[in-house]
Amino acid sequence: MTFEIPRGEYFGIVGQNGSGKSTLTQVISGIAVPNAGRVEVWGTVLPLLEVGAGFHVELTGRENIALLASILGLDTSVARRETPRIAAFAGVERHLDTPIKRYSTGMQARLSFATAICFPADIYIFDEVLAVVDDDFRDRCSRELSELNAQGRTVVFMSHDLELVRSMCSTGMWLDRGHVRLFGGIEEVADAYGRATAEGVASST
Repeated sequence: MTFEIPRGEYFGIVGQNGSGKSTLTQVISGIAVPNAGRVEVWGTVLPLLEVGAGFHVELTGRENIALLASILGLDTSVARRETPRIAAFAGVERHLDTPIKRYSTGMQARLSFATAICFPADIYIFDEVLAVVDDDFRDRCSRELSELNAQGRTVVFMSHDLELVRSMCSTGMWLDRGHVRLFGGIEEVADAYGRATAEGVASST
């Protein structure tokens, strides 16, 4: 596949399971290495590809914020400065010094997302991470991501929720078995993918 995401885009990726979405986000993030082709990424990348990614269950919420900052190569002062904001955004202030293993899935998801968006980056990549949070937190996250995008940050967002992709993204692409079926405005992409899925012609696992 060949494509380019311009700087400052809010880009959505859609496609059925097995179409290559997660693999693509891992390659862009530098987590996976392609066996052919080339990927060029300009700027710092902050990926959040699964709930609790980079967290250690035996560490507290506060310690995990510092751990993720370290993994991302950020100075410890950044983690200390942003911790109160992260805890408030995630709604886990009372549990910040509790081990992550005692958090519910929703609490872990909120802390993961809050940590990701409160740390500085040029490119944010999210893979289906809003599926396990409630509507209120999802709306808050959407607003925060839109604000980051308005500041010129690039956001790459992958989800099976077409309405969420429509509401959040401006451009995007439809992946099908590792190939780009359509690339362009998000309405056109979502409509085409939605029709193909309804007609049973989109690829499946």
